[in-house]
Amino acid sequence: MPSLALYYPWTHVQNDNWLKLALLTWDRLARMRPPGAEDRDGDLVRRLRAETDFLVETAPSAAVLDVVAESFGEIFDVDPGRLLDRFGLDEPRTFHGDLRGPGWRGYAPPITQHVVTGPPPVEVLTAVPVDGPGAKMTSTLRDGLLGIGLAVPMDGPWVGLDPKLASIYLAVLADAMSRREALSPVTDDPRMHHATGALDRLVSLVFDEHVPLPAVENVSGAYLQIALETVLEPSHVDRVPVEKLIRFRETHRAGLAAFQAHVASLGPELQAVAAVENLEVAAAHLRALYETRTRPQLDELRKALRGMGIEASAGTLVQKIDLNVAAGTVLGSVAAAGGQLAVAGAAVAVTLVPYLAGKAKARRQQVTKSPVAYLLAADRKLTGRALLRRDR
Repeated sequence: MPSLALYYPWTHVQNDNWLKLALLTWDRLARMRPPGAEDRDGDLVRRLRAETDFLVETAPSAAVLDVVAESFGEIFDVDPGRLLDRFGLDEPRTFHGDLRGPGWRGYAPPITQHVVTGPPPVEVLTAVPVDGPGAKMTSTLRDGLLGIGLAVPMDGPWVGLDPKLASIYLAVLADAMSRREALSPVTDDPRMHHATGALDRLVSLVFDEHVPLPAVENVSGAYLQIALETVLEPSHVDRVPVEKLIRFRETHRAGLAAFQAHVASLGPELQAVAAVENLEVAAAHLRALYETRTRPQLDELRKALRGMGIEASAGTLVQKIDLNVAAGTVLGSVAAAGGQLAVAGAAVAVTLVPYLAGKAKARRQQVTKSPVAYLLAADRKLTGRALLRRDR
């Protein structure tokens, strides 16, 4: 399970709650954002950019762009008339709603990604940068698209594509880049084409041929998020202050790595789920896997910590002392003090501190070696119960 994710297809993240969960799921989130693009990020993204190392600005390599250009170039000669019927820009067209029509499996570009050209009837296009830093397309491919009427030139290093074609192109680009850079493609737009495998499915995508697809694109990431949602109560995610999420992320990096390794160990089971084509069935399989493989470990960790006499309550650590274990030390100190309470108190403090320190050390060791300690920490610090304690 790569720890670095690649956001697609858009330049700007669209869903803040999705981004909050992503912050708890991935070590880094890369996005293809050209240096010259207008900054239309929301407040959450800007804060993460300023205060964390979570967001990584990146761009496809020349090798990646060449692979995508070559693949698109091969389909130009397959059926150019059919391509022009679907994606041609010779005549202006009026688009309504989300631009979807029969067979449209993509998603209209958000306002941060599209441009409107010409007088009514209005033509909405998706802007893609060409050449220069942050380019998402080669000049050779741009020229080919312009030559057959599948693109129009725009100001600066940009080219305009039909949103349907752009949706396919950006998914294929994300797939090619993920393969080359060992990334996991992720999106906050469930209506988008799956990037995983899009390069191999290019012909069927362009010619709208139905190909059965797995319901879950990134099954490891989906499993990790289902586990988090199980303990976090997703309805409360929007209430968790971003500063709390940032602190939690910094404090529990090692726990996240351990839990990612736990998810990776479920490889065969997750691969079976990856083949499921129905989203509800896939989600049910993932939840069942959580109940049988991950939740028992989480319950065992809770049980072990309770057995050590240490619990989290109202935001404070409460020590439950096992008197049968501590009695010899504690009572012996009281007796040695001759029944004088003040002296006895000092004696008990001196002898009890090592005992409590030993308990705390044992707890840390128990948590450190558990692959699900990350979920326990999220449960204790980021849930609605934690928020209630904070409000109090």
